[in-house]
Amino acid sequence: MTKFAFKNPKFITTALKPVHYPELRDTSGVVLPEIAVAGRSNVGKSSLLNNLFGTRALVKTSSTPGKTQALNFFTVDEGLGLCDLPGYGYAKVSKSERVKWGPMIQRYLEERKSLKVILFLLDIRRMPNEDDRRFLDWVVGANKAVILILTKVDKVNQTERKKRTTKILEAINLENLHYIQYSTTKKVGRQELIKMVNEALADEMEE
Repeated sequence: MTKFAFKNPKFITTALKPVHYPELRDTSGVVLPEIAVAGRSNVGKSSLLNNLFGTRALVKTSSTPGKTQALNFFTVDEGLGLCDLPGYGYAKVSKSERVKWGPMIQRYLEERKSLKVILFLLDIRRMPNEDDRRFLDWVVGANKAVILILTKVDKVNQTERKKRTTKILEAINLENLHYIQYSTTKKVGRQELIKMVNEALADEMEE
């Protein structure tokens, strides 16, 4: 299987409904495997993607949590699809918008056949809340592989980092959960995450 280096990222489209989801294919017409990036609003998804892609502004970052309200699709290395899911759980977003997000995300997880791996982001300073647990329930229900990414690890010292990681893993309580600590400002975790994604994709493609 092709090893992806997360270079040559291209934005494809934004979609709100399954009928608008792009069918991403390679030059020979084969449907691309896809990964999705998910997490609570303001967890650092856009910063992580720009860091992962090696770009500064391909994925727009916002100081307003909850601003991203649609699914954004990209291709990477001309052989991998990537979907940036809307951040969830921000209280100041209208109730009608929050109500829409749950079914939209759940439907994507359950029906997107090309989806192989989910990168689930949690701020290492925050314990998983009800929204996080609900999302993980959907992931487990959809039988998708998941990699937990603990973001903003530069905000805590090494001792606190270890303690918080242990508490978060205990709270999530998923067997064989792969996880990584990540910092976009300190450049911690990028190469390890790329390796983990490639390994997870290889495992999923074999099944």
